Amino acid sequence: MAVMNEILRSALEYEFPPYSTEAGQQRIVAFGDHSHKCPVYVRRLPPCTNACPAGEDIRGYHNILRGLRKSADPMADAWRLLTETNPFPSAMGRLCPAPCESACNRQSLDKTVGINAVEHAIGEYAIRKGLSFEKPAVSTGKKIAVVGAGPAGLSCAYQLRRRGHAVTIFEAESYLGGMMRLGIAGYRLDRNVLDAEINRIIDMGIEVRTGTRIGKDVTLDQIRKEFDAVFIGIGAQKGRDLPIPGADAPNVLNAVEFLVAFNKGGKVEIGKKVVAIGDGDVAMDVVRLALRLGAEEAVLLSGVGREDMKALPGEYNDAVAEGTKVETCVGTVEVLKRNGRAVGLKCVRMEKKAKGEEGWNSPVPFLRYKPVPGTEFEVNADTVVASIGQATDLAGLDPIGQGKPWAQADGNLQVKGMPGVFAGGDILSLTLLTTAIGHGRRAAEAIDLYVHGKDLPKSAPRVDAIPFKKLATYYFPPKPQLERSHRTVTKIEEDWDEILKAPTEDEAKGESSRCMSCGLCFECDQCKIYCPQEAIIKIKNNPIGEVMFTKYERCVGCHICAAICPTGYIDMGMGAGL
Repeated sequence: MAVMNEILRSALEYEFPPYSTEAGQQRIVAFGDHSHKCPVYVRRLPPCTNACPAGEDIRGYHNILRGLRKSADPMADAWRLLTETNPFPSAMGRLCPAPCESACNRQSLDKTVGINAVEHAIGEYAIRKGLSFEKPAVSTGKKIAVVGAGPAGLSCAYQLRRRGHAVTIFEAESYLGGMMRLGIAGYRLDRNVLDAEINRIIDMGIEVRTGTRIGKDVTLDQIRKEFDAVFIGIGAQKGRDLPIPGADAPNVLNAVEFLVAFNKGGKVEIGKKVVAIGDGDVAMDVVRLALRLGAEEAVLLSGVGREDMKALPGEYNDAVAEGTKVETCVGTVEVLKRNGRAVGLKCVRMEKKAKGEEGWNSPVPFLRYKPVPGTEFEVNADTVVASIGQATDLAGLDPIGQGKPWAQADGNLQVKGMPGVFAGGDILSLTLLTTAIGHGRRAAEAIDLYVHGKDLPKSAPRVDAIPFKKLATYYFPPKPQLERSHRTVTKIEEDWDEILKAPTEDEAKGESSRCMSCGLCFECDQCKIYCPQEAIIKIKNNPIGEVMFTKYERCVGCHICAAICPTGYIDMGMGAGL
């Protein structure tokens, strides 16, 4: 109550800055018949959506789950809203590193909302209930080709089909999913889950031509002549090899070769000890897979310290918990061979460069380290796997690279100098699966404009996300974050079951209640309760719930509603017609 009284006191004493009128500068007072300063309702961008590469309406589906909209099936309605931008909520609920959570305003109060966990639960509910996408009611008569059936290509195909276009997917492999299928093992993403989310996209009426490689079975020029537009999302399907002597040994692989060979069902001979080189999530996948394939020992050598490793805490912790031995600040110098095969690695200890040394502040973490002379040592290995990056294979698609190893595209994802050809995902630069999904959606929006003969936007308008300081945090009591449980692995070899458990429906709804609905009314009624003029009413049956509104003939511009609003939805603006 003391906090509330202080807010009311400061609101009544608030003095507005001067503003310009025909009579010149005037100062607006907080309370009085002639203030002309009345509340306006401004729907602002929440920081979670601003940080989400897929552009999900995160605040929107949390508000559905917390009961803001009348719904016979809130989980289904939340899924429909979520999938307007991301058709893979169940997969991304498992795999996305959740940059949205890093931006969440709630973390300044207690702990970020568990957005990824809620997405996981929503996706699982949709699969369990057999929810499907509607087929378009009308056809535009336009034909679009999508090259590559990974996350970028499938996202683009989905968005284009929603808009009524005929879509044909060209995929070199015999199955769909790209690196979601070939680069990620089943203990992280169950194949039944992946198939369910892919099949509901294809069932919208999308044609699929598998086993068709561009440049070999059909040329890009032929596709351009047959279709009104083309999207290319083939990803970065080549791993980088170790650039050190001896790396040509047959038992020295790159991470992509290793993971793809397994996920294609091929036999992978690894021996007793597998040594992986790298520091990202893919490196964690390598060592965790090695242990499941029967390796007695899996060792990860990172050239940087733990604080500079790219691996997410969850991925790193899971790898260590399952038995991986991690050595940081280790550089690899040479592959040691015997009879043509690798038997180990010559290594050296690394240390961070001192301030002022060349590369000490490089944006590339590894370049901030240097070898320590005299610290060379050897590590035995039966198999060596390098997880040091990926590259594209533009064979048959050379024009889109224009002499460079990546597709060259503009802000609308249209390939430079090739009207009607668009690209997205890892073919532009190595990125997150969620970013590839976002690229597919953005490209589909641009393609839709292009095939209808409309101009593509020159640039997207900048919209700032609402900051934490704009919120009235007194309204939000501390509440623990939902933490998903992990299945305990007792015997790692041949354990292919998923580790991460999805939250229940009730748990997801409970976590959604922690969302502060930054920048949008969620019907706390504070403004209505504390308005001294009884000027605020509700608009009922609004698509997003009941929204507050001011009867301006009663408003005296006292500023209380704006000061009391927990979400920063209310601004004090010029009252129209007063």
